[in-house]
Amino acid sequence: MQSRVVKIFIILFFFHFAAHAEDLSTPELIVYSNKFYTTEKNSAHHAEIYDQTEITNSGYNNLFDFLSNKSSLNISSYSGNKATPLIDMRGYGLESGYQNIVINVDGFRINSIDMSPSFLGTLNTNDIERIEILKGSGSVIHGDGSNAGSINIFTKHHKNTRISSSFGNFGQKNHSFSTGKKIENFDISFSSNYESNDGYSQKDANGNKDKSKASNQTIKMRYSPDENSQINFKYSNNESNALFPGSLTRAQFKKNPSQRPTWGGFGGGYDEFDYNDDIWGVDYITHLSNNFSVKLFHQGEIKKYQPRDYSPNNFYRTNATVNGIEFDLTGDTYTITSGVTINERERNVYNTSSTNVNQINKKNESVFFQANHFLNNEKTLTVNYGARTENVSVKLDNENINDKNSDRLSMFELGLNYAVNNQVNIFSNFSKSMQSQDIDRILPWNFGSGLLNRYDTYNHNIKPMESRTINLGMNYDDGVQKIKLSTFFADIDNEIVFNPNNSAFLFGTNENIDRTKKYGYELFVMKKLNELVDLKFNYSYTRAQIINDNDSTFQSGKNLPGVPRNAINLSINYTKENFLASINHHWRQRSYIFDDFDNNSSQKAPSFESTDLYMKYKFMNTPPSLSSLSIFGSINNIFKQKNGVQSYNDTIYPFNFQRTWFVGMELEL
Repeated sequence: MQSRVVKIFIILFFFHFAAHAEDLSTPELIVYSNKFYTTEKNSAHHAEIYDQTEITNSGYNNLFDFLSNKSSLNISSYSGNKATPLIDMRGYGLESGYQNIVINVDGFRINSIDMSPSFLGTLNTNDIERIEILKGSGSVIHGDGSNAGSINIFTKHHKNTRISSSFGNFGQKNHSFSTGKKIENFDISFSSNYESNDGYSQKDANGNKDKSKASNQTIKMRYSPDENSQINFKYSNNESNALFPGSLTRAQFKKNPSQRPTWGGFGGGYDEFDYNDDIWGVDYITHLSNNFSVKLFHQGEIKKYQPRDYSPNNFYRTNATVNGIEFDLTGDTYTITSGVTINERERNVYNTSSTNVNQINKKNESVFFQANHFLNNEKTLTVNYGARTENVSVKLDNENINDKNSDRLSMFELGLNYAVNNQVNIFSNFSKSMQSQDIDRILPWNFGSGLLNRYDTYNHNIKPMESRTINLGMNYDDGVQKIKLSTFFADIDNEIVFNPNNSAFLFGTNENIDRTKKYGYELFVMKKLNELVDLKFNYSYTRAQIINDNDSTFQSGKNLPGVPRNAINLSINYTKENFLASINHHWRQRSYIFDDFDNNSSQKAPSFESTDLYMKYKFMNTPPSLSSLSIFGSINNIFKQKNGVQSYNDTIYPFNFQRTWFVGMELEL
């Protein structure tokens, strides 16, 4: 603790400025994800918003690094690869918490239907317009799996040409290009990004390292045939290749986290993973009157991935289609939105002879309604409410079994926001959310007839998870400082967890815990210290516990693993004309390892800590052909903290354990 205090003192001293200016007002942020376009202060939910300026000025190139170091989310990587982050929000745990968060990019849900995490690492921050994190809400709009909340990412529609390139130690490279053009009622935007590194650990016996590379290409088009209608199209390709570092023992990790792994998957050394994702979407919006509009949309995805070492004989392909219609009605005192959505996803597993050995189809059919009303003439009291019904059907078809299952999910939300005065708002909301089984959870972990992922049984014992969440909070905003304080409590039936200690199966199996609870509180402070310096502080306290389990597999009163109780993010930013400097400090407490449901393991997952510095200088006098020219640089993990992800006893995957740096240049034409 003493060393942590010293580090924070150094950070504060680095940006030691006095004074308080008279006019330091900051713009109000708008929440788009709830369909009501309300201000952050007037929202009935805990809304955490990051705009384009903050994202750009953070100095983080990819979405993983930004969310990990700037947001209140608990983010890590199971085996050291940023392309597949583990995300925990409000105590659902690192191992499967991401299954309880709906993640949308430009309205398209990118959650996997199996237990693989969403592929966020290919998203470059240069393409992101804003990020909205809604906690304890979103079940009506987003449906299945939104127990903890939602992460909503909106990408830019580029209007000019921008080129950026950077290089750093450990072979780090990051290159990005974007351009856009508008011709009358038609405009087009294109971006391309590439990121790679040569690895941070030593080579294994085969000369391999934990290197990775990722690329993204996106094209967006928008056409307005008249003033009342609009057609939008988007296509994105994402590719990633990574060699995952294998695990170390605790003794090895403490001695030297960069030493080569002695065990990696089933083959030793490093595991290789290939990923390719194509996403497209088209929508048509028409305003039938001044206050009534209709939106038709179609989205599609083809995802291909291959874990070359632990499942070398199998190739995975997921096809997804989403079709729907939404209706929006807006008046002076109300906003009403409703819609119908059909989301169908199919995963196929092919062996080396291109035979489809395992096919699973998951289909979500939903209808929702949500409204927002002002309850008084002064518009100081706002209520929003809504409900959603969703039918989920799953079908398994392979050479060993043909089986299916269906569940009906019902969800609702009720929220209030009261403006005490121009500076203070209090809010509360109650929501019921549900999560159906993903396709891996309905399949026990066994080898079946000898081939991994060729399953012989269908786990009908898994029940949908149901969460009832209460949120209470306060927003304070005087234009100079913002304070957001909230508390939450979630009562959960049938929480789905992976129990590796079930001896009936080779690796364990997925099970329900009859009743669990999550509770805690969150504090966010943003303050303009003077005209040059602002400070942002995020603190969260989270508890996740077992209430009871009827068959006594899980003990009442025990803490759920993978949930740190305390977490802190501190960011201090200095901006003066053409110079920007930002320093960030992120810390989260240690937690119980993933399989320690009894809380009696001799080891705990280590804490995480990192301090990062970013600086950028923008030249004021540039050639006429350039609108701007900037140079920038960053040092991450300044104090070289030994960070790692510990999943099981004496099994640690080194992560963010090296001091890294990069420098680069940015041109705008």
